Amino acid sequence: MAEAVTREKVTGLWAGSPQFLADLVEAVDTSTARYDLRSVVQISWAWKAMSPTIAAALTRLCGPGVQLAGRIGQTEAIACTRFWPDRWAEKFEAEAPKRNFVGVASPLLAAAVIDENGQLMDPVRDKGKPGELVYRSPANTAGYFRNDDATRDATRSGWFHSGDCCEYDDDHLLVMVDRFKDLVKSGGENVSSVRVEGALTEHPAVAEAAVVGLPHARWGEAVTAFVILKPATSVDPLALVQHCRTRLAGFESPKRVVLVDEFPRTVGRKVLKFKIREAYADLYADA
Repeated sequence: MAEAVTREKVTGLWAGSPQFLADLVEAVDTSTARYDLRSVVQISWAWKAMSPTIAAALTRLCGPGVQLAGRIGQTEAIACTRFWPDRWAEKFEAEAPKRNFVGVASPLLAAAVIDENGQLMDPVRDKGKPGELVYRSPANTAGYFRNDDATRDATRSGWFHSGDCCEYDDDHLLVMVDRFKDLVKSGGENVSSVRVEGALTEHPAVAEAAVVGLPHARWGEAVTAFVILKPATSVDPLALVQHCRTRLAGFESPKRVVLVDEFPRTVGRKVLKFKIREAYADLYADA
């Protein structure tokens, strides 16, 4: 990608995951004479929270005029929300990546957060309470091909149901808590994998983290972190657990950290957590 941007003088970059951008920064910083990103004026990403460190590096490499925009969305409902770190710089610097700010709805659609009973949540009264992000727009999909049940479920009550767990913050911005399917249900508490991953990546030795819930006889699901370390670094997994305990509540902190060399991914570098859950389903079999 660094070579293509340099050669073609690319101006806009849709990166997919923040990890793709972290890899891009590393590639350019190790070969500054070979690569030049100064043609880029707009960068977008999704799926996970961007680290302020990576955002600063992109600004340094592309120039102070580059516009960074995080978003969430899905094929069925286009790019649905936008968050610009420079617009909410103080909040971004202080709380990302433990909080995944996704900002405000695109003007192409209506967006809302609903509670478990399907009722709209108020940004003021219900701030900080998690619910499901839903969309409504003529641009949304009409349904799923030859799957009427899935279509009815996704479009019930006149909204498209995203499967994303979100909440409003003090400034009425949307914050993605997690995908509902990725929330870890441990000891009667819902744990955001995004929040735990954000805490782990604040450790100087951690390049990337993926957090899942694995079956556990006592906890139901145990918060379990899989970590890729930065090159030429080492750390005791127990030290990473302690690192999390200084930043998170006890029930949020990983019960175990597993060091790995790579994650299963899509072509856009999104981590396939279901494959991690399948591969390590018996990790706590003797617990």
